[in-house]
Amino acid sequence: MPTIVLTGGGTAGHVLPHIALLPFLREKFDHVIYVGGDGVERDLAKTNGIPFYRVTTVKLRRKLTLKNLLIPFRLLKGIREAKQILRKVKPDIVFSKGGFVALPVVYAAASLGIKVIAHESDMSLGLANRLTAKKCTVVATTFPLKDQRYHNLVQTGAIIRPSIYHGDARRIALPSNGLPNLLVMGGSLGAAAINNAVSKALPKLCRCYNVLHLTGRGKALNQPALANYQQVEYLVDPADALAWADIVVARSGSGTVSELLALRKPAVYIPLPKTESRGDQIENAEYLQSLGVGVLLPQTELTTERLLGTIDQVYAQSSLIKANCAKQTWIDGTAKILSYLQRN
Repeated sequence: MPTIVLTGGGTAGHVLPHIALLPFLREKFDHVIYVGGDGVERDLAKTNGIPFYRVTTVKLRRKLTLKNLLIPFRLLKGIREAKQILRKVKPDIVFSKGGFVALPVVYAAASLGIKVIAHESDMSLGLANRLTAKKCTVVATTFPLKDQRYHNLVQTGAIIRPSIYHGDARRIALPSNGLPNLLVMGGSLGAAAINNAVSKALPKLCRCYNVLHLTGRGKALNQPALANYQQVEYLVDPADALAWADIVVARSGSGTVSELLALRKPAVYIPLPKTESRGDQIENAEYLQSLGVGVLLPQTELTTERLLGTIDQVYAQSSLIKANCAKQTWIDGTAKILSYLQRN
């Protein structure tokens, strides 16, 4: 009876691809188990009925801090705990989505001779995937990564949740008035910079577009009532909203861009700046702009005028952008990744 262990976490972006794969994994494996830390992975695993085992994890801090002195000791403790769990559940394979949570599990699996497959969603390997890449049989990638240090990188495309293809625009309670539909989303936690820019631009935006605004949990805005503006804090599954949208304004996290590409949605990408990230969203957005499938608007240049102008630019180029999206046949790699997980 084949068993697979899933690992990775720290942010939802490292966990949600596992959840997207879950229906397929349950068809192919008798047991699906999650090993992680105390973060979002624990809650998402339990919500989706996946048996969960906790290990000690280490947060990799890129700045100088005394807390970094504890990393080797916590990592060794996490590896010992992970070994005990892996010996108990006897998995045939470990699938890692990266993040600091994955480190002890991947190291433990490799030391026990258990096959490890990893997946990197962004344009460059994250720190955890760089540290564990040589312990993996294959590191599957969404984008065409080139790194001479690693000879096991294989571009597969992204893990796309099946539900995203079955949205129904009629479920969105905004008028059908002949105006194009604009969806604004900044991720589950929202994006204050995007919210503020949209708020200031709203009177002009609503003259040209119907606007559905996902503000993020706990970040509702105090806006005057407008007939063609709707505000929602968060959608667990945005399939209906994406089906409705003619244009999207979004961050450029790997999960978001993969779904927008798969659905051929013209988009304005406003990546997290380097002051708030390792720069992966900027790399993603730059690559997408080079393919002609979206337009990059740096947050440092995010003004009311630039936002309005860039949205109008993307709408004017919608046909070309959709055609360019259609050329990216590599984007949905769900089947390819599953095939690697099933190989002995």
